[in-house]
Amino acid sequence: MTALAIVPARGGSVGLPGKNLVPFRGRPLVAHTVHTAVAAGVTDVVVTTDDTEIAAAAAAEGARIVDRPAHLAQATSRTLPAVLHALDTLEVPDETLVLLLQPTSPLRTAGDIAECLDIHGDRPSGSVVQMCRSADHHPLKVCLETPDGGIAPVRDWADLEAPRQVLPAVLRPTGGIYLVRAGDLRKHERFFIPEVRPQFVPVERAIDIDSAADLELAEQRAD
Repeated sequence: MTALAIVPARGGSVGLPGKNLVPFRGRPLVAHTVHTAVAAGVTDVVVTTDDTEIAAAAAAEGARIVDRPAHLAQATSRTLPAVLHALDTLEVPDETLVLLLQPTSPLRTAGDIAECLDIHGDRPSGSVVQMCRSADHHPLKVCLETPDGGIAPVRDWADLEAPRQVLPAVLRPTGGIYLVRAGDLRKHERFFIPEVRPQFVPVERAIDIDSAADLELAEQRAD
């Protein structure tokens, strides 16, 4: 299997300025992510960025750099178009397995990445997504506002009064790993391609850094 890791790391950040360059375990977050991918045996790691400092930090760990256009690096920009731009810039073949590794999930390990690749195997299609079992408020116990000003259950009225234990288990994407073939990503323009298979991590490692408090918590929980 040929696997390519893509690390999206734009220069701007609202919640934590300079987020992708803040130190984590002796490396900037972006470099830590590249290092983790290489430790997992991924031989081709690409960082898509609009920032020269980020590019330098990533290249120092062995990553290739794709210059991200300004219109794909705004505060409201989505990750998917930047990943597709990198795939097309590098002319990545459709059959290539693409790992999306976001720098803001630093508790993802090399073992997690290797496990995702094993879970996917040689399937011609489908995704693997890193998940945790959520203990937060159950999403079936909320309502949606209707256009006429009323409310409706997400699934069924009975769910709102049901014991949590009888409802389906809730799984939450950690943001740490998405694995999908390049052709599926181009065709469907999303990372969740059925059959989606989970790779589980404890909720303690499912930290997405968006603030200084998140960073401090991740450092406390790092091995």
